[in-house]
Amino acid sequence: MRHAKRHRTNFISFIIVLSTTAVIVFLLIVLFNRQTLETRFYTIINWLERIDKAVARLDTNREILICIFALYIAKCQLPIPMGMLVAISGMVFPIEQALLINMVFCAFFFTVKYVEGIYIGGGWTEIILGIKKMHFIRDWIKFKGNGNPYVLTVTRFIPAISLAMVSKYYGSLRYDYVYYLILSLIGFAPRLYIYTTIGAAYTNPFSTKFIVPLIIVVAFSGVTSLMFNVFYGIKSRQMNQTLLMYSDKEKYKIVL
Repeated sequence: MRHAKRHRTNFISFIIVLSTTAVIVFLLIVLFNRQTLETRFYTIINWLERIDKAVARLDTNREILICIFALYIAKCQLPIPMGMLVAISGMVFPIEQALLINMVFCAFFFTVKYVEGIYIGGGWTEIILGIKKMHFIRDWIKFKGNGNPYVLTVTRFIPAISLAMVSKYYGSLRYDYVYYLILSLIGFAPRLYIYTTIGAAYTNPFSTKFIVPLIIVVAFSGVTSLMFNVFYGIKSRQMNQTLLMYSDKEKYKIVL
């Protein structure tokens, strides 16, 4: 059993490393051949620039802002990728304004999910952490029952971890709202900046400003997923060893 679990952890780690490396190599090839690709795909780039000009000709920025906010409201109940929403603001507004807009709207999203956690509960996160094999993660997150601030901040860094699930779970723990919001924004800030930068450079998907942040996102997603998989494998083996030791002691007592 132990050998099978170790084999499964190693296999998942291999898949993560292989897929991440493949994507990064592909993006590096695109980066080094960006001038040739820009010439070859000039029609696509020209079409994206026309979309950008069409958006800029819309009546008022207020209407655009309302539309983006409506998407964030929809995100509260629909599985819309947060990276896409953040990038949209970067497409439409100057990067400084887009960063401010995204920060405000992300704070709104975190608040809605926090309130849901208070009244509805931790949702899927609570169910998953209720599994016996996940108890060590649950205890680590709860941190004396109040919620672990370090886990909250770090999970905002990791693209593979759902923002909504973490938010609802911390709401169910009644974690201090002010600290929750500040730590959430601090943890999400690097991703927010990268996604906004990608959105600002969307008119030329073969530019350095577009490809380099994309490489950072892919590499960071792969590394953090690999670290979590290895961490879970180590903790799972430690827990199994503890249970086996406890089981042996109980058998010994029964024999006596």
